[in-house]
Amino acid sequence: MNFLKGDAVRLNPQLKGSFFKLANDTFGLDFRQWDELGYWNDSYCPYVLEAEGEIVANVSTGHGTMILDGRQYKAVQIGTVMTNPTFQGKGLSRQLMEKVMEDHVDANIIYLFANKTVLDFYPKFGFETRTQSIFTVDKKDIEPVYTEVKKVNLEDKPTRNIFYETTVFRKPVSQKMSMVQNENIVMFHALTQYQDCIYYVPNFQAFVILNETAQHAELIDVISKEPVNIQEILGCLPIQSEQIRLCFTPDDIKLPVTQDVFIDDGAMFVKNQKDIVYPNNLLYPYSGLA
Repeated sequence: MNFLKGDAVRLNPQLKGSFFKLANDTFGLDFRQWDELGYWNDSYCPYVLEAEGEIVANVSTGHGTMILDGRQYKAVQIGTVMTNPTFQGKGLSRQLMEKVMEDHVDANIIYLFANKTVLDFYPKFGFETRTQSIFTVDKKDIEPVYTEVKKVNLEDKPTRNIFYETTVFRKPVSQKMSMVQNENIVMFHALTQYQDCIYYVPNFQAFVILNETAQHAELIDVISKEPVNIQEILGCLPIQSEQIRLCFTPDDIKLPVTQDVFIDDGAMFVKNQKDIVYPNNLLYPYSGLA
């Protein structure tokens, strides 16, 4: 069994195909289009154990800049922690996690999102859970803004290039908590999870990811090279639902905002480094999840 990481996997067609298969089998994630369009670069690094040309275990890292209270921190997100069922129970994830931690002693903060089946695993590496919040506004409190809004098709290459460039040079959607310089992860979600939910507002030169469910609307992200007014963005969107969830931690906005505890089947884990303490009661942006 061999240990490999980064380009040794990304640039090897056989190993890359094995990574795709394991990710699909484990999480239902399809990385192929993201890779084929050129958005997989060294900012997303797989750490793998390989046997006979197949990946049997993986832990990936995604790199970006985290904004907390207006300050920037070097952040590393751990994701796609997975093991081929035939090789489970052999401590392979632990081996890979140890290598990841060794490589990132200079990161300000390391974090991940875990499902309920592995909540006792990550504290062994110094991770602590954090309580997240969910933020909701009512449509009735939003003043309409009458301006053009266009649906975006990322299958159109020029449009996709503009979207990507805007994401590269974006302003933070929030100074309280947001992510920048993680554009390749944002592109993954835009191409897979949110491909039918993207709008462009020419008047604000902003891309907006808006998802409507049976229960509520979700404002996933607002991506612009210039600071934007969230109230105005909400006012111009084609929202049908009476309630809108803000899927990021909003700055102080001139709207009534309900803040509740965010409850899901797992937990956010944080390993604070470099004297940084990640607080409770924020919401990590949906569009940045690796």
